[in-house]
Amino acid sequence: MRVQERMGFIVVGWFRRQRIEPDRLNMGAKLNRLARSVFTPTMQDDLNFGNSATLNAQIWLGQFPWRPTAAWAVVAALFSIGLTTRRLDLNWQTAALLLLLVDPLWGSIWRLAAGRSELLPLHTQAIQYQVWLPYLRRDAPAARLLGWDNAGAFPLLFRVALPSLLLAGAVALVLGMTAVWMTLLVALVSRLGWISRRVLQLSPAFLHSVVTVALPWALAINLFAPSASGGVHWKLNFIFLVLLVVHNWGEGRSVRLIEDLFGLALLAVAEAGLILLFVFARAPLWLVPLVVLWLPAWLAVYHKQPLQRANVWWLLAMLVSSFAIGQINY
Repeated sequence: MRVQERMGFIVVGWFRRQRIEPDRLNMGAKLNRLARSVFTPTMQDDLNFGNSATLNAQIWLGQFPWRPTAAWAVVAALFSIGLTTRRLDLNWQTAALLLLLVDPLWGSIWRLAAGRSELLPLHTQAIQYQVWLPYLRRDAPAARLLGWDNAGAFPLLFRVALPSLLLAGAVALVLGMTAVWMTLLVALVSRLGWISRRVLQLSPAFLHSVVTVALPWALAINLFAPSASGGVHWKLNFIFLVLLVVHNWGEGRSVRLIEDLFGLALLAVAEAGLILLFVFARAPLWLVPLVVLWLPAWLAVYHKQPLQRANVWWLLAMLVSSFAIGQINY
């Protein structure tokens, strides 16, 4: 009897453990699933963690920075009005906003002239966005008249072009109405650049120089030297700016095609004009560093080598000549 009782107790205990262990296992599994749901939630395809901002922006270094750009044009303009000798007169907050406006913001508007090929890839939702206005649908006459690269252009127009213009306009409003009008002018030039490339099949190199050199330079002068309009110094600065724009125009054409004779002629005319300008300004010694900086580009032309590497020399020549103009005027 005792052996049978012991065997009975053993069997009963085994059955009890079989009932208890699954309960413990189920409880542990439930706790494990709860912990995973709290600390490591399952990723969902429709959840986009990049939508924390109302306006999304990406800042990247597109090319070699040591080349003539809008930001360097502002620096050169400040050199030309003699702010290097009176740095305490410079409002650094205004200068920072100016650089933000003319380089990344105006640049984002001008980039639209190149069409979809120059824009970063957008999320599928932005591409498939449908414009709700009936006269802006793809098959509408207005859509065919204002079409961009193809039928899917209007989502990019409303998702990229409009926010870029509004953000640039907000920053320009802080700087004053002149900056606002110039921002609208950049938008107009961008549209003309798109027409030049897509409709007329012409390179908008001149418009590129206007956005890169002329408009940033003019806005910097308006903000930091508004009293400089008029007199001999203003005329000297105006002629100097025109020559820089012509030189940048020639740079853009020559970099794209080394055999572009018109682009090389623009370079020669601009450099000859700068030589005459410094001679008439009675500052011929500044021509020595300028000729040295111009020489590598012409050597590359002589050897029929690409001119991309000449950008750094052209940038240095612009900065040195602007500094010289500032020393002559002030």
